[in-house]
Amino acid sequence: MDLLGVGVPELIVIIILALIFVGPRDLPKLAARAAEFLREIRKMSEGLTTEWQKEVNAANLDLGGLKELSEELSEAQKSVKKMTSLQLNLDDAVKTEAKNSAPPAPKKDVAAEASPPSPPEAPEKPSVEETPASDQPNE
Repeated sequence: MDLLGVGVPELIVIIILALIFVGPRDLPKLAARAAEFLREIRKMSEGLTTEWQKEVNAANLDLGGLKELSEELSEAQKSVKKMTSLQLNLDDAVKTEAKNSAPPAPKKDVAAEASPPSPPEAPEKPSVEETPASDQPNE
């Protein structure tokens, strides 16, 4: 038996010392006062425990509202994640559809892009040799 760190041998030593210093006549009175002291300590301990339990229960009631709020926030977070996932899937589907339905880009001529465009040619004037005889001056 070990009570508050005091074993049987230590308890026997304490009783013998109490008999020597207090005496056999006053020992029962001392034991009664010690028992009363222990009862008071137990009552205080029970009162403290009762008060502590009341405060803990009151705090749990206050926390009950917080638990409900926490659950609501958790549900909202799940909804937001689900909506974000759906939005991403929708964006991917739109991009894929846009790629699939877009007309193919016309092929560009690499040689035409490398040289600058030439200016339009002016119509040629007829040369003297090509002019008709009626148009030529007389010599």
